[in-house]
Amino acid sequence: IFFKIKCQGHQQQCPPPSGNQSLNERRLCKGITKCKKIARLWKRKFSTRIFFQYSILLDLLLKDEFESYLRFILSYEKYVKDWILNEMLEHFSNEATTNAFEEQHIKSSIIWITDAVDEAKQKDCVNLRKFVEDICKELGDKLIIPQDALGAFMILNNADWEQFALSLKESVTEMGHSLTEIFKKKQFFEKLQSLHLKPQNELFTKLIGCGRQCPFCKSPCEAGGKEHTEHWASLHRPTGLGKYRSVFSSKLVTNICSSLVITDRNFRCHETNYTSHPYKLYKKIFRAWKIVPDVSLEASNYWKYVMTKYNDDFAKAYKAKSAKIPEAWKNVTYKQAAESLKESFSIK
Repeated sequence: IFFKIKCQGHQQQCPPPSGNQSLNERRLCKGITKCKKIARLWKRKFSTRIFFQYSILLDLLLKDEFESYLRFILSYEKYVKDWILNEMLEHFSNEATTNAFEEQHIKSSIIWITDAVDEAKQKDCVNLRKFVEDICKELGDKLIIPQDALGAFMILNNADWEQFALSLKESVTEMGHSLTEIFKKKQFFEKLQSLHLKPQNELFTKLIGCGRQCPFCKSPCEAGGKEHTEHWASLHRPTGLGKYRSVFSSKLVTNICSSLVITDRNFRCHETNYTSHPYKLYKKIFRAWKIVPDVSLEASNYWKYVMTKYNDDFAKAYKAKSAKIPEAWKNVTYKQAAESLKESFSIK
């Protein structure tokens, strides 16, 4: 797409200031990450970090697939981003909804540009360069124009800037129509694939944060955002889900981190060069993690149900022996697991 600029009796073509890319990258991506305003169901799933985590864990329970749990635990960030992507594809599968969504942002961008042109016209313009710079200032961060793209306009520095302003506004309107037609011809998945800023990555950062997992049980960090120095999780799981096993029996461990860090037991892992290290002194190995010690805590019914049901599967996947499941865990039902999930995340 090109701006058709008519100045000094000549018609020249200059590339637009990343109009297509800026719309495609910033507006579409930002809009999708805020699309909780569009659908009530989506709004609920993506409204808070707590409800987001709840939605994923409930979906895992409903799927009832061991492989999904395994990928969720061992490839957490990838699994969650793929899950977000699938939710987006399902939500935006309605072509009319997608087109209306894009048209809204195209119209907004056109208004920003034309308003910026009108504002710049009110200032003292000595040449085209000054006029274009004023337009950029008016746009601010609404529509970023790379400096290298501005160079193309400078060959017309002595042109009539008022004629340029008129042609620019006409070209922006034409570009809006062209973009609308281009977007209509593309499938939503194609549009997502063409983005450098991936909406699923943006949502992951906003709702999950750093994506770090407990070194023992693989529970995700709940500190929020990326700008924190200490990781923590309020809901720890049986450490056997994180591949931990008894040094003596090779059986997966059912204890949770909160109780283990106040025992005299040891652990081994890659970070300790597979030599024994006291749980009590875990901070010497995992300095960024804070695990609040509490001997009274135990795994939720949700994870008791999951580990009991897939005990042999986890053992096989981790090349370990099946855990010795406490008798009480064997009585936890699917319904109790689902209710436990609601209780853990305070969902009513």
